[in-house]
Amino acid sequence: MDVESFLLGAVYYYGLFIGLSTFEFDWNTGRVFTSKLSTLYPLATDSCIFILYIYHWTGNAMYAIFSKANMLHEYVVIIMTGLKIATGLFTLINRWYQRSEMMILTAKVLRMFMARPQVKRMSRWGILTKFISGSLTDGLQMAIVLNTMGRVDSQFFLGLGLQYWMSVILNMALVQQYMIMLFVRTQFQLLNTELRQVIEDTKELQLNRRHQGVFITRCCSLADQLENIARVQSQLQTIVNQLEKAFDIQGALIYGGYYLSSVGNSYMAYSIFKHGYENMNMALSTVILTFLWCFFYYLDGLLNLRVMLHIQDDYREVIQILGERTLFVGLDVRLEEAFENLNLQLIRNPLEIKVIELYSVTRSTTMSMFGNLFTHSILLIEYDMEHF
Repeated sequence: MDVESFLLGAVYYYGLFIGLSTFEFDWNTGRVFTSKLSTLYPLATDSCIFILYIYHWTGNAMYAIFSKANMLHEYVVIIMTGLKIATGLFTLINRWYQRSEMMILTAKVLRMFMARPQVKRMSRWGILTKFISGSLTDGLQMAIVLNTMGRVDSQFFLGLGLQYWMSVILNMALVQQYMIMLFVRTQFQLLNTELRQVIEDTKELQLNRRHQGVFITRCCSLADQLENIARVQSQLQTIVNQLEKAFDIQGALIYGGYYLSSVGNSYMAYSIFKHGYENMNMALSTVILTFLWCFFYYLDGLLNLRVMLHIQDDYREVIQILGERTLFVGLDVRLEEAFENLNLQLIRNPLEIKVIELYSVTRSTTMSMFGNLFTHSILLIEYDMEHF
């Protein structure tokens, strides 16, 4: 078994283990199905999560988190924690609500994956990078939870354990989304390679006309290749659109959580340097683990953002390569129609990646978001400096 197959298998079984995945599939046959195990086990696991949260909230959950900190710290922590919990619980509910849609989407991805098995090999480094990043994020979060043992009461430790569970679920949801987007991106790279080859063959055919019969036969062959490229491009765009719908509200909550946690963590880092970790009832080991966790947590999020931006780059490359068709004259009618049909397909249905149809994920909007993040972090720190 190669490395990428092992890592994909580990991601698949881990999703089942934590109760996020509600169906199964066969990598070899592409069959997507439900079973008693994939229904009853996640149902029991998810029910256990909700019961524990109800118990935790009805207990003494509203306690002072920092012994010598101001109320702003508590508000920031409560907002960040509450959003993470709400997003995790919504993710679990949404997976059951969209179970059928997710199975259809998975089946489409698997069919394309089986048709082009080289995608797995081409995605090796992307899979490995995401696996390492996600594993370190979960591992450091677990280390933070274990580091608090013996220093807090059972109610507080239960709350940390439940937050860890939510973090694992959200991280795995992002991993699954990333894997689908990574395969889409690799498919687009293959598509661009095939389209370049068609363009080169068409140029050569136009320069070396020797026999009319051979010329027409070759044009028909190139037209078939173009029609196949158009079909694959349409399927990829359908997968991206269905993935957007499946992760719409969940995606907005997750990326909103990244934004708010970035502002909150910037403020908490400032507070630690201002007050000292001892005055905030934190151990040095906890501070170090938290900073390491933040690094890999945001790296993990940036990997998801990066693959979405690269998909759009690869899509624009398709348009750019296809633009060379204007240099061709005197081709067979069918080949000219194939070029024109692919061009119209790209114009009429441009690829866009949005969050609940409100926010487009592009480089310009990403830079604007980072600018706003920096501004809001400064404002929160200035508020602390003025009032506390």
